Amino acid sequence: MKLVLVSLFLVFSSYSFSQLISGDLIDEGRKMITVSTFKLIDNNEGIAFYQLAVNRKGEVTSATLLSAGTTIVSTPTRMKMRNYLMTLKFEEGMYYPEFHHVKVKITSSKL
Repeated sequence: MKLVLVSLFLVFSSYSFSQLISGDLIDEGRKMITVSTFKLIDNNEGIAFYQLAVNRKGEVTSATLLSAGTTIVSTPTRMKMRNYLMTLKFEEGMYYPEFHHVKVKITSSKL
């Protein structure tokens, strides 16, 4: 019984730290290749939500800011976040749709 409870705890804790929120990309089980903490060091603190489009090669082709829930108002910080997100890589595959979409949360904080 303890083993089952510990296993469930580990599974749910790994999901709670994930910054990929929702979207077709998650629903189809496409994995992220790039190791990322989804954290950015900047003078402005807050969070932002972006909608990413990922092509069949696994490259992020667009990152659109979602105003709902976003607390960052600094345009330079938003651009740093967008540039960071554009470097992410996902699994490649011709059987995926032309563009997969996923909603991500990125956090900005001071050291």
